[in-house]
Amino acid sequence: MAKTTLVCLFVFISLYQSCSAIMCHRCVSAMGGCGDDLDWRMFPWRDCGDSEFCVKIIKKVGSEHNIVRDCESSLMRSTRHRLLMPNLRRHGYCLPARKNDAYKPMDTEDEKVMYCFCNDWNGCNSASKISSKVTIISIVSAIISYSVLRFI
Repeated sequence: MAKTTLVCLFVFISLYQSCSAIMCHRCVSAMGGCGDDLDWRMFPWRDCGDSEFCVKIIKKVGSEHNIVRDCESSLMRSTRHRLLMPNLRRHGYCLPARKNDAYKPMDTEDEKVMYCFCNDWNGCNSASKISSKVTIISIVSAIISYSVLRFI
């Protein structure tokens, strides 16, 4: 009985994901080192408090791209971002900004501004393509825990 309880406890601990706040890069491409290729030494992670997502905003201006990286909660304090940020926010999604144009109510998306969301690892808004390996790591941890505890 105690052995089964111990195995269950270790499996639960290995599958448990931390509830701490996510940490994100916070910078603007005009600062240098914050463009398409982020220099993470210049812009270390910052604690995002109650944020669920890191956000990378890509704005096309002519042939150039302006990039903003920040926490979702920080961006939501700005009226501009509250109005433009897509309602659908999921890990790995890059969606066009909403338009709030009273003169063109059917024109709802602004393809020149993209909001990309991630929340699988600290500093995930530095990546251009997001991949998650948390599930695989959790399953492997559970199998190893079970195998080790089986011999105890």
